[in-house]
Amino acid sequence: MNAIETFGLSKTFRNIYAVRDLNLHVPEGSVYGFIGENGSGKSTTEKLLCGLLVPSAGEISLYGRPYTDAGVRARMGVLIENPGCFPESTVYQNLLMQAMNLNISKPKSEVERVLTLVSMAGAADRKFKQCSLGMKQRLGVAQSLLGRPRMLVLDEPINGLDADGMRIVRETLTELNREEGVTILISSHILGELSKIATHYGIIRNGTLIKEMQASEMSEECRDFVFLKTGNDMRAVSILSQKYKEIEQKDGGVRVYDETESSNVGSLMYANGIPVNEIAFNKIGLEEYYLKIMSERKGGN
Repeated sequence: MNAIETFGLSKTFRNIYAVRDLNLHVPEGSVYGFIGENGSGKSTTEKLLCGLLVPSAGEISLYGRPYTDAGVRARMGVLIENPGCFPESTVYQNLLMQAMNLNISKPKSEVERVLTLVSMAGAADRKFKQCSLGMKQRLGVAQSLLGRPRMLVLDEPINGLDADGMRIVRETLTELNREEGVTILISSHILGELSKIATHYGIIRNGTLIKEMQASEMSEECRDFVFLKTGNDMRAVSILSQKYKEIEQKDGGVRVYDETESSNVGSLMYANGIPVNEIAFNKIGLEEYYLKIMSERKGGN
């Protein structure tokens, strides 16, 4: 079953499409990485899903029910753009007000729970205006977790976080997904972090969804290769092309695709008298794959 599904979803502003004929499929229990350039339609899509914008056309289904259904909307936690907080109030006070607004039965204990989850219990008495950008983002994530939602929609939640902050948010989301089955739709520009938690991906450009895939499919697309630097890359390419189907000179060296043993490549270079300065097994990362897809799409336009 899909936790989120859209059918021909579109949104226009002054007759210009921000989102166009979008058919999104977010499986229940998944971590769906929503990828796109600035202005691609990610935030607009998320606002439509959360009821912050009204669609110009199309339908939105949450757990098989209309997105306007109050019962299903109560199961959703949201962080879109920036957390809405009172600058003069403390971290704790802002969370407590939101917990009371959500009519949570034991608001104080719930606030303490989410503060612990995002490792901000020590900052509970700090005023919001005194928080760093990273702390504000973690507070926004904490707000979205109030009431134990079954679904999270998060727009760039790791933006502005340092390495430790990213780790905390990543581990929190992973635990919620694996141990409690929370479905998470998350957009991010930090693709390396996204690749550590996502089970599914959707790639959007100019308001149009151009590809959806599972993490396993993404892994297959992000091919293995052996990277090497030699004393004579031109001759190395000539020798390697006799054995391997795809060779590429990139990043100041040579890539040998679909080879998983660097020793095989090293032995071939040694047998032909080509000195190897550097050699290692590697894999195309999510960011490189995304840029490749975007480049192909632009070329197709």
